[in-house]
Amino acid sequence: MSPARPDRTALTTPDCQPTVPAAPGRQLTGPAAPRRWLVLGVVAAGLLLGTLGLAGALATKPFAGADEAQHTAYALEIADGRLPELDTPVRSTLPGMPGLAPDCQVPPAAARAAVDRRDVTVLPACARRNGAVLTNFDLVYTANHPPLFYLLEALPLGTGRALDHPVAGFYAARLLNIAVGIAALVATALLVRFLLPARPDLAVGAAAVLAVTGIFIAVTSQVYNDAFAVALITAATAATLALARRGPSVRTLLPVALLVPAAALGRASGGLAAAVLVPAVGLAAALGTRPGRIGLGRAHHARAPGAGWHRPLLAGFGTGAATGLLTSAAAGWFYARNNRLYGDPAGSERAAWMFPTGYGERPVWEIITSQDFWWTIYQGLFGRPTLLRGVAHQVVVGVGLATVLGLLAVAARLALTARARRASTPSDAAAWSPWRELAGPATVSRRGAVDVFCWLTVAAQALLATATLVGYVAAGGATFARYLLPALPVLALAVAGGCSALPLARRGLPTLAVVLALGGTVLVMLGRELARRDPRLDGRAPLAQLRGALEVTAVGADHALLVLAVLTTLGLLGAVLLGLSLWKLTATAVPPWPWRPVPDPDPDSARRPPASPPPTAGGHSAVQR
Repeated sequence: MSPARPDRTALTTPDCQPTVPAAPGRQLTGPAAPRRWLVLGVVAAGLLLGTLGLAGALATKPFAGADEAQHTAYALEIADGRLPELDTPVRSTLPGMPGLAPDCQVPPAAARAAVDRRDVTVLPACARRNGAVLTNFDLVYTANHPPLFYLLEALPLGTGRALDHPVAGFYAARLLNIAVGIAALVATALLVRFLLPARPDLAVGAAAVLAVTGIFIAVTSQVYNDAFAVALITAATAATLALARRGPSVRTLLPVALLVPAAALGRASGGLAAAVLVPAVGLAAALGTRPGRIGLGRAHHARAPGAGWHRPLLAGFGTGAATGLLTSAAAGWFYARNNRLYGDPAGSERAAWMFPTGYGERPVWEIITSQDFWWTIYQGLFGRPTLLRGVAHQVVVGVGLATVLGLLAVAARLALTARARRASTPSDAAAWSPWRELAGPATVSRRGAVDVFCWLTVAAQALLATATLVGYVAAGGATFARYLLPALPVLALAVAGGCSALPLARRGLPTLAVVLALGGTVLVMLGRELARRDPRLDGRAPLAQLRGALEVTAVGADHALLVLAVLTTLGLLGAVLLGLSLWKLTATAVPPWPWRPVPDPDPDSARRPPASPPPTAGGHSAVQR
């Protein structure tokens, strides 16, 4: 008789640490919390985003938002087999779309000359438009962004035009972008899951907060490439964290090899993010490779003769170099093209020259220390600041205060826990170091190094987005909160983390309340935005404004009430499922209120094999097969 084989179906955490299965009839807790509640929470967040996104996509008239015509024109040029330039004129190839006649072809050089000279005589007769002067707003000024998003949107736009249903193709493009936004929610949940493996409630909370953030709804419900960039950057970062926690394997290397180049080819901000992720991928591979590991995946030798520090180093260098080469091959040609046409890889200087703001250059330190700047950015995350008033303004202020108070409480709890740990085990207080893995295979130090790496990688991406925004404003640009979108998943995590430190957090009520309040704010701000463009809607309730807008768009008066009822049902279903998910997950993941220092469990307990059963009288183990 041979010993019983170990159970390979045991639950594992995202860092591949096995957990002890619960006894029959007992509910799994902590890192082994049922995955179904996590999945249910992300589905609920997707329902909320889908509801609000559909409301915005169906109620907002085509090309009513700034830049949507330019993004659509870029995708239609891709559908025609051409890669546009910043000086390519917009052509009105869809009903209601501004621009030149659909069959009017104007070379970019001629369009640039007409704009600079303010003279339409240099243009073909089809482009003179009764003598109207051509301006930079008539050009595809989004052409400095890589083409991957526009290649995706070219499918519904080109198909609708080919089938002689261009309006249907346009709305299908908006719906496709909503699906991209839902993918960003999934990426956010994965990012938080790998960052905080023991807190699945925060993964759901961060995804739900992102789903009801006004600026994210705005860029998701229209043809903008911002949600696409958020999805790819967040997913690529999550894949890098997974590589560090699980080690190199086909399952961890393939997502990195696909997502990092895709992020660089999705938007100009993705190119900056990829520049950070390429070395991070190398470091993640080094941290995930234990000395002596041979090969990929779980099938490897325990230790090879002479194995040591060189194996993680070689794995890290090889993985980072391969990722860098793949990214350069996928997107390098486009940034080289930008540099040749516009003088810099991102084309930002040429775009800024085309649209001067008149603000002038400002010192970076002045911007960083400006309360007005940060307050404007914070308000811009929830909608147009000029429309943010009344109850909507109070909700935004209340969410900010709750987040700050909750994060302060989190910091206090961490300080108390660390103090209690040092007091209880003074001899081991200095034993842990995140860098001890460089000298040896200590399990605790490797996990600590991976934790530090994960937090530094996520913080680097958030700081990069913030630095991009500050640098743009310092160079004389306007204060656009959209430039902070790549950091939005981290901000959503901050809100969810702050809510988890408030009273009643053990049932997820603060997070649910914040999500519902922000969702209502999105509806209010959407109604005000619609009324700003259509004065007939002014003075109505938000749902009445939404119904009035649906009546004059592609939905029509006959189906407006039905669409509104369906959206309301989906929104309520999402709220109920989110509350149920948070109720189940936070019951065991969130510490009680008020917080008390919680003893730190033995970090090696999950790695130790179970104790061998006592031998029987015959000298054999009691567990026989």
